[in-house]
Amino acid sequence: MAELLDLNVNGSVTVGYSDSFATEEFKLLEVDESVLKELLNDGLTIKGDPNDEAVLCTSSTTYAIKYVSTSNTVLLLSPTQHSTLQSDATDCPENEKDCTRPTSAGVVAMVPGLIELVETAPRLDKLKVLLNQRPYTEDLDEEQMLEEDERGRTGLYTMDDLANQVQASYSQIKAALESVQAVEIEGFWRIVDGNFMQGLLDVILLTAVQHDWNIKLLQESEVVQVVRNDGYTPKIIEHCLACYGKEVETNVQEPDTRKWELEESKVCVHYAKQLLRSVPKWRLEDFLNAWKRNIPTGLQPELEMLKGEVLIERIGADSWLRLFSVSSLPTKPAERFSALFKENPKWEWDDLEPYLRGMQAPGQSVEAMLLRYTRKTQISPNVPAMYTPR
Repeated sequence: MAELLDLNVNGSVTVGYSDSFATEEFKLLEVDESVLKELLNDGLTIKGDPNDEAVLCTSSTTYAIKYVSTSNTVLLLSPTQHSTLQSDATDCPENEKDCTRPTSAGVVAMVPGLIELVETAPRLDKLKVLLNQRPYTEDLDEEQMLEEDERGRTGLYTMDDLANQVQASYSQIKAALESVQAVEIEGFWRIVDGNFMQGLLDVILLTAVQHDWNIKLLQESEVVQVVRNDGYTPKIIEHCLACYGKEVETNVQEPDTRKWELEESKVCVHYAKQLLRSVPKWRLEDFLNAWKRNIPTGLQPELEMLKGEVLIERIGADSWLRLFSVSSLPTKPAERFSALFKENPKWEWDDLEPYLRGMQAPGQSVEAMLLRYTRKTQISPNVPAMYTPR
């Protein structure tokens, strides 16, 4: 402050309200060094619709914006709004015989509080809503493409569109797009219709059998060349391989040849969902038999693969199974637990744990969230603990 007002050590200045004094013109924002650096270099973004609670986003993090009142009044002074007088030579620095010293400083604003940033979970539920407006359903022929063009960009979103509308940082949106298996097609991010993707995977698996390909070592160029004859574009074929498989390390002698291993668990889950969409509820024993019959030879389905995808209910002597996917649940902890207890008022830990994946709550452990949103009861040590809503 002394340097700002050009004061010597032990100097003094009179502080008063300036003619331009105001109480609502300024807001103080408290940030750490990393946020300040990004603010000065690249800028920050405040996001939110009129009915939303605004958030501030850096390139990688989302912050809730909290206003905190201060017990002490903060006065803002302008270095340009103060009066001066000619000082004695004894008050001046050495070799500076003529100098001026401030006699008063003008207060331009009074700030009763400041804005704090609190790291919060990215609010990604809107991303799912936007992507589901117009899922990719099929590779279009020329006539269908003309009809598609008439719809224009309705329901289609570029990365910039999503970044403007979704309350999350750029990198968090990118990670979420990967999580929901979205694909960029002609500049727009789309999710692929489930039935369409299932049909494509069936074609790839059938083609692998016909050509005696090893599904744990599929050569991308071969798969694309053959499957595109069934009307699928290379972009979607490659996307399907990425969704249901993992890339195998490329031979250094063939750097341009990508190879994929279809993952057993993902393929088995694919066929399980296919059965559950045709018949919503199955007796467990009947489902397991049908599941084994439907999957390709050489794959071994395990009930463990379906954790977080299905619910098993015990009714009398029988167990019944139905589709209930963690991917359909909200990401906010309060909304997630509300949805879970609406589906089932009591949960055992083994059933509940898979549905806690993907919750976004910076700084909160699963144990802390369980304490906050659930009540744990256990009749005896030999009986599994039950979780009910708090």
